[in-house]
Amino acid sequence: MSTAIEDNFVGVRFREETNLTLCTTGGKIFGRGDRVIVEMEDGPAYGQVEKSPMPVFKPCQKSSASRIVRSATDGDTELLDRQQMNEESGRRFCRERARELGLELKVSRVDFALDGESAVFYFTANGRVDFRKLVGDLSRRFSARVRMVQVGSRDEAGLIGGIGICGKSLCCSTWLKDFRPISIQMAKRQNLSLNPSKISGQCGRLLCCLAYEDDQYKQPPKRKARA
Repeated sequence: MSTAIEDNFVGVRFREETNLTLCTTGGKIFGRGDRVIVEMEDGPAYGQVEKSPMPVFKPCQKSSASRIVRSATDGDTELLDRQQMNEESGRRFCRERARELGLELKVSRVDFALDGESAVFYFTANGRVDFRKLVGDLSRRFSARVRMVQVGSRDEAGLIGGIGICGKSLCCSTWLKDFRPISIQMAKRQNLSLNPSKISGQCGRLLCCLAYEDDQYKQPPKRKARA
């Protein structure tokens, strides 16, 4: 596996996210601390270069890297301030309008694009929700293309972030993206307390880290006795 460091890849941090996003510079040179505009799936995003250059471990990382469009300007900083205001007011408006429409949902997070032309509203709900009327109201209120995404409790914890019982940032908000099935048997095999408050994460589900060492506690298969 190649661990070569290439000058045209850097690590960019968006807001207070723990993980760095691998970005391609298009041949330009960006140093640590430079503020840049990155082309993302849901629109342009404002970030800061935290690692330059950035190690590239797999070819697929290169192909999926986001592209830095240009350096950020003072005007972009003003857009960032407006973006954050839109996200806060969007969260409040969405909660109030959903309540008025009788929709049983919880708004977890709101992400506006830097240019304000699109927004993603993440929410949790116990079942399916007909949010078509809500989307129309949000689109008119903020003059933006609005997309609503329903997420589960584990995904919500990853979106919001926080500190786990271990004292470190939640795995799901930093590096863990694929959730393995977790069972109470894992806690039993490790002789852990079965008190829900001891073995549950902020999402209310069993701790993902129960699976990390589970293989070490499984009993090896018994050998058949020789005849």
